[in-house]
This record gives sequence, C-alpha cells and structure tokens, in this order.
Amino acid sequence: MSDKDNIMTILRFGNTTSQMTDKISDLVPRTTQLQDLFDTYPNGVRHGTTFMIGSFQGEAGSSLQLNIDIHNPNFMRGQDWATGDGVGGITKILMEGRGWTLKEVSAHYQSFLGIEHTPAPENPIKPELARQPAPTPIQQPEQVVAKKIYNLNTPFDTEYTYTDADGVVLVTVRKYVETDSDGNVKKQFRQFMDGRMGLPEPRPLYNIPNILASDKIIWAEGEKCADALTSMGFAATCTIGGAGMLSDRVAEKFDFSPLNGKDVVLWPDNDKAGRELAALVERLAKEAGAKSTLMLRAPFGKPEKWDAADALDEQFDIHRFIRQSESKVKKPIHLLDDSLNINNYFVGNAPEQNYLIGNTIPLGVPTIFAAAGDSGKGMMTLDLAMKVASGKPMQSSFGGIVSTHGDAIILSAEDDKDEMHRRIERMDPMEERMEYPNNLKILPLPNLGGVFPIMQKIDNSYVMGEEFGRIYDQILEMQNLALLVIDPMASFVHADVNADPAAGAAFMGMLAQISTETGATVMVNHHMAKIKDNDPVTTPEQARNLIRGTSAIVDGVRCAFSIWNVEERLGRQRCKDLNVDYARNTVFDGAVVKANGPANRDIRHFIRNSNTGLLEDRSEDIRSLARSEAVRIRMQHMFDFIAMMENNGSAVTKGGSSDGAFEAIRTSSSGEPCVVALKACGGGESTVKNTITALQEAGRVDAHRLTQSGIKKLLGVTGGPLSRLEYTAVTARDNL
Repeated sequence: MSDKDNIMTILRFGNTTSQMTDKISDLVPRTTQLQDLFDTYPNGVRHGTTFMIGSFQGEAGSSLQLNIDIHNPNFMRGQDWATGDGVGGITKILMEGRGWTLKEVSAHYQSFLGIEHTPAPENPIKPELARQPAPTPIQQPEQVVAKKIYNLNTPFDTEYTYTDADGVVLVTVRKYVETDSDGNVKKQFRQFMDGRMGLPEPRPLYNIPNILASDKIIWAEGEKCADALTSMGFAATCTIGGAGMLSDRVAEKFDFSPLNGKDVVLWPDNDKAGRELAALVERLAKEAGAKSTLMLRAPFGKPEKWDAADALDEQFDIHRFIRQSESKVKKPIHLLDDSLNINNYFVGNAPEQNYLIGNTIPLGVPTIFAAAGDSGKGMMTLDLAMKVASGKPMQSSFGGIVSTHGDAIILSAEDDKDEMHRRIERMDPMEERMEYPNNLKILPLPNLGGVFPIMQKIDNSYVMGEEFGRIYDQILEMQNLALLVIDPMASFVHADVNADPAAGAAFMGMLAQISTETGATVMVNHHMAKIKDNDPVTTPEQARNLIRGTSAIVDGVRCAFSIWNVEERLGRQRCKDLNVDYARNTVFDGAVVKANGPANRDIRHFIRNSNTGLLEDRSEDIRSLARSEAVRIRMQHMFDFIAMMENNGSAVTKGGSSDGAFEAIRTSSSGEPCVVALKACGGGESTVKNTITALQEAGRVDAHRLTQSGIKKLLGVTGGPLSRLEYTAVTARDNL
C-alpha cells in the first residue's frame, strides 16, 4: 500500500461496522456532518479546507487534520500526525469525541438512514447479510490496544460539578489520569450530562452560587485552581474545558452573566496559552457587565504553567500577592453607589503603619532624603539598600533598626560602576553581600546607556519617560520590592521642579503611584539650599524650609528626612568627646522633617566613619555623655533584664499589669544581678518606662509582635530571639 493510500485509509471497527460506517458517510448530508464535527470540537481551527485539532480527545493543536471540502472524495478524512495513523469518517469522530457507540451514532442519524424512531438494533445490518457466514476475523497485532471509551461507568480520578444558582447540577466534569505503555502520564477530561457525554447550552461558569454571593471573583484556569482559591476563602470560578474549549468562535456558547457587577481578578496559567485565554475571559467578563477586571502576572522567576494550585502547594502568600496586585491598578470611582461610603470602605480595624526603618521611614510611601552636596547621601542610601537586602535586623545609617527586608533597587545617575564598586567594598569588605537572601540591584546608569527621565514634559503634560516605563514594567514583576532609590532627583526629571509647582506636584504624584503600586518605599535623594556660615541650622523646621524646589515637593511626599552640617565649634566639641579626629563634612545633625504619620522626630547626631566614609548615628553615645552615671547603670541593668526575659520565653512589655516590666521586676524572686540591681535602684513604673524608652532611642531594644495579627509590644534586644523570629513563649498569657 502506498503512503497516500495509508493516509487516506479510514479506521474501521471490524467488518460488522464498516458497512454502517460507509452508509452513514454516504447518506448523511455533508453539511450536517460538518456541523457535528464543529460541535464536537469547538476548539478546532478551520484553515481553508482543512480542520485542525490536537487529538480526538479535544486538546488544542494541529496534530489531527481533516479534509472538510464537501466536494472532495476524501471528505472527513485525513491524518493524525502525532501517531502517523490515517483517520476519518464522522462515525469515528463521534465515537471518539463524544464516547458514543455505533448504535448511538446510528440513532443520531436515524432520519437520514431510514431508521424508525425505536431503539436502534444491536446489529443494524441487512438481514440477508446476517445470514451469510461470518468472515474470518483479521488477526490484530498483540501490541494494538483498543481505544478507551469513556462513559459513566469508567473509573475516574476527580469529579467537578457545575450547578445553577439553586445548586441543580448542570454538567459533571471528570478527570482521568492514565499512563501509557511508555510510562507517560496523560490527563483526560470528559463532560457528562443526562447520563452521557455532552455539554449544556449555554455552558455555565464553575461555582455559580458563590459567585452570586460575592462582590469579588477570581477566575482561574481549571477547576483544581478554582478549588484551591476557594479553600483560601476566595470566591473562585473557571470556564469549562479551559483553553481547550473556549475560543472566540464559540464564545457565544458560554454564559458570563453571573459576573455582571462583580470585580473580577484573573489568574492565568503562566504560559502564552494561559495569558491568551485570560485575555479572552477578561473581554467577555467586561461585555457581561463586570464592574472591574484585574489581570494577575506571575511573580518573577516562577516556572512555566505556574498556577493557583501550585501557589497553594508551595505555601505562597496568595492573599498578599492579590492585595499587592490590586494596589497596582487604578480603580474606577463610583460615587453613585455605596462602595465608597465610610461605613463600607473603612470597615474593621485600621491597618498598622509598617516601617522600612523602625519609627523613622515608613514602608510603601514616597520619601525625600535632602542634604547639602558632598554630605554622603549616596553612601547612606547604598548602606540602607544593602541592609534591606541582607535579611538581617541591623542599625541603619539613618538611625533606627531596618525593620522590613526585601528586594532593593538603586538608580544611580552620577556614580559609575567603578565608584559604586569601591563604595560597596569599603562597606562590605567581607563580601557578605554574596549571601543576601534578597535581591539588590544597583544600576550605574553611566555604564548602562546613560540617564533616562522618570518624568518629562511633553505638550504641556507631564508623563512617565518611555525608557523608565519599560524598566518599571519589570519592577512591577518583583513581588518582594521594599526599597527603590532614585539618586538624585534632578537627573531624572526633565522639567523645572524647582520653579514650577505643577511639575513638582506631578513628579511627587508619580512617586506616590510607584510606591502604591509596588508597596515599596521610594526614596529620592535631593539637594538642600546652601547653609550660611553665620546662620546654621538648629531645628528640623529650618532644614525643611531649605529643601530645594517649590513647596509642592515636600508637600507631595509622606516623609522627608534631612541632614545638615553643624557649626564648627559644636562639631569639634563632639569629636573631642568621642575621641574622633575632626574634619570638614564630618559632623552632621539630621531628623525627620516631615511625616504624615507617627515618626520619631528627634534630632540625630551623625559622625562620619573615616574607614567607610559613611555617616553613622552616634546619638546615643553623645546623649550618654550627658547622662549621670546612675542613669547609665540603670539602663545597662534594664537591658540585661529584658534580654534575660526574652531568652527565657517570657518577654515583658513596657507597660501593663500582667506582663509589664515594672510588675515583672517587683514580683520577681530571681537572684539574677540585673533583677537585684533594678530593685535596689528604686523608682516607680514611670522610671522603668523612661529607662526602656532610652534603650529604644539608643537602638538597643525594640518592640515586636508575636503573632501576625497582634500589636508590637513584646520587648527584645537588638539581634535577639524576637528579632530573629526564633522566640518561643513559655507562658499562657492571653497576649501571647
């Protein structure tokens, strides 16, 4: 037999069926056969006179190709290129695609075959043929295995039920997991209704009762993913058959009306087919009246086909992922409904303010860091970025402990790669950066094609720069970004922010958008006006007024931190007290000069480290010089006591009747030196609290929460078990 003859051979089902197969092919109108082909495989693709599908099981693809030219003798015949078999015939198609028997196929075409409206005979062949001797059966090769026929009696692995709003079952989807002779695992999905394979019209969404009872719906690709999200407390759905059944051509067969008025979040599989399917679902949801849509993007580094079920298996923080993604999208404003009413929009406990640097620099807000030239702004922000990425609770150069860790990015317009490398080496001579758990990306733009505008003015409008827009798309893929440093502002703004209030307001608004969309602190290095020698800065208010540019710059950020030179006489005295050599640009003061929330506004005192070139917060050393010896001794005893209680798993709080430090000291029978000494010092609860406050200001002690939902009140020493997330409580107090 020639290759051509082989290609065009119809797969037969034995001599007893071949005649009926031929009869069906000859007598049923070809237009009717075509319609049945299209209905059986809605995911198929027509290309001229060729119909393409992945397999008889309905997968998308082009491996199976059939001739659909009604005038061609080879109509409904073709080739399965995946197996090399010749295929064809509407009977074969319906038996494979719908799981029908020959009897059911014949009954389907009874009007064309002249069959009475009675149950089809078991062997519908002519009586005269039935009287003839049965032909000798053809011996089949041993390796040939009969094709599996799926019906309600076929064992299955998983079952998913689609219902209407009242819980009435519309269709059942069964998943079959099979292993072929080569050990390859294949998944097959079959839909059943009314006792046989088939699909309802219209085709419903999954989990309709929960959809109708919820305002926000998450669509995922497949029932397994929808169930995974449902287990996390979300109202989740999917479309029947996934990418294999939904296409533009058959979109009208699906009912998306339950999404009317809903906020729809789409979570596609992490591949091209998944994203294309999600885009189609998004369009159909909008056409059905969805209130809003949000397309999720898989976090950077996730493997192909990663989905919601994978996220659940790996204990991925799904709630945070969706929450952060929602913050990255501008939501429509609806003033005519109740969604923005105070009693709907502001419900429950207000979220606690999170900090990048404890009680100093908030997390997730735009921040201005202003200083005079040659003060070391770049060194301080580089140090901060390294400590954010380190994953360790470390004292920041701004004062206070780095309390949030994650990825960090520095956009440097002035310093090239070599200079940045020298600075990194001075601050990290032991190369601890090689072990950072988070990503620190430093972009020395002079080596990367030059500086690009973050904002520029075009036709009297302020817009995001095209090159930064491309980088920003990549930034949005980073799910753990905590800090973005822009150094300096002037290099990245192609507009006069120093003279034009509109330009300043536009840029600050863009920074606020970036902070909101990423959840990261965006810190912009900026210049202060030159300080007159005869008029030194002594207060944060004076420093704030010296920040260059219009008032819109400072007004438009949530936080501003400034450092300024101290007068020479005071600087020399501090260096003498600390046994440090004095030099110009060595001694600075600094403080939070603007904050839209709680913040430590105390003035901090900085001395430049001669080895690293970095300004270091020496506030506690300077304050301690002014304290009495008795106060310093009490602070050390209190520090030892807090460390002892933390290590014992019985951490105390600053106040409180049951777990406060004062009560714990008063009632303690311990003979530890720190307890004995604190009792001997005397003083009431206010003295204890003031001593703890002094330790907190010195960065030696911090407050921590034991549970995610709890408040920060348990005291621990810097670098202790609480800060390392290793604390194990040994009490049964309600607060623990």
